[in-house]
Amino acid sequence: MSKKFKVALLSFLVALLPGQAISAAVITPKTQMQSAVVVQANTGQVLADNHGSKRLPIASITKLIVVYMLEQKISENKLSLDQQVQVPADIAKFSRDSSVANVPMSAGQTYTISQILDAALIESSNSAAMALADIVCGSQANYYKQADHLLESWGIKNPNIMSASGLENGDMGSFKHAGMSNSTENKLSGRDVAIIAKHLVNDYPSILQYTQKKTGTFPGVNGGATQKLTNTNILLGNKQYHIDGLKTGGTPRNGANLVSHGYLNGQPVITVVLNTNKLPRSAIGTETLSVLNQVKQQTKVMPVAAKGSVEIDNAKGNHGRVAVRTANDDSYFVNKNDQAAPSVDNLKPDVKQKAPLKTTDQIGSASVVFNNQAEDDFVAGSQAKVALYPQHNVQKANLWTTMMQKYFQ
Repeated sequence: MSKKFKVALLSFLVALLPGQAISAAVITPKTQMQSAVVVQANTGQVLADNHGSKRLPIASITKLIVVYMLEQKISENKLSLDQQVQVPADIAKFSRDSSVANVPMSAGQTYTISQILDAALIESSNSAAMALADIVCGSQANYYKQADHLLESWGIKNPNIMSASGLENGDMGSFKHAGMSNSTENKLSGRDVAIIAKHLVNDYPSILQYTQKKTGTFPGVNGGATQKLTNTNILLGNKQYHIDGLKTGGTPRNGANLVSHGYLNGQPVITVVLNTNKLPRSAIGTETLSVLNQVKQQTKVMPVAAKGSVEIDNAKGNHGRVAVRTANDDSYFVNKNDQAAPSVDNLKPDVKQKAPLKTTDQIGSASVVFNNQAEDDFVAGSQAKVALYPQHNVQKANLWTTMMQKYFQ
């Protein structure tokens, strides 16, 4: 029975149990939130999952999508943070509605993209997120299509993003979608949110310089007094887990949400807690810490144990076989009672790589094998793979030896 079949069978059997969350994560944490997920940020390994696949309103966490799209444009040199822009009149007008907006803007005033990004991430300004959608995509309608396409490319099925801000349809004023109910809003699962956050912090790590800001400033309306921005992430600066972002969200119907980035046992982790419901808003902080504490207490980090070799046909010695190692930081979370470390399988050489070789030269790749099936759980269904490097510097074999090694492969 193959490993993939075993994992699929396990998920199917768990799904048959009434009232049980479908989870193959390292642990199933206890939580008062409607959903809680913790993933290793660099690998996507799911460390904790309680109803992590259930789609729930994500509110202002949505803003991370347009932030990612902005970073894409900046990386392509199509936009820059110091670029000066003006806000469309309809968005500026929307920003003055204090029932749904909190950072008023002026249509004729010039702002830098960096200032608008601050308003979206620090103060969670709905109009700022909408302005970024216009800047990045040209219109709100284009944004919806491009956001869906982006999420689908990451393996998030049928995202149906209908606002850049995360507002319910009934609160979108002139931007309201005809034919949709007032209660329609963006809904994604905790795992979906973790995928978004993982891509953002890995592809554009400099974004953490914005998400960790506790306060900021924004130009006043029509050149008036400067506005102060205050971050709603109550865990920023937490010393136990060194939390440096990412985003809060909240709705009147489902309560508050939080996706945070921090460090546990030296590893970067993303924690998602969704929907406090009737709990106080402060629960996004206490429940995040509670789930992280459970991961810390019930797991440990182990480096991958690399054994074996790959064939490099012009490598000197050992018939062209080169003993391999993994990177020093290739580590995963396992149950605290596990004795054996994750290992490697299906070693594949890089056929383009030739000797001489240094220990820093990647010479192949391998799959990671876990001793516990629950540990082999990665967001978006990805399989754990690691790069392979020589254990020692490798010299080049002479031409005759190389020919013989090729012949007897």
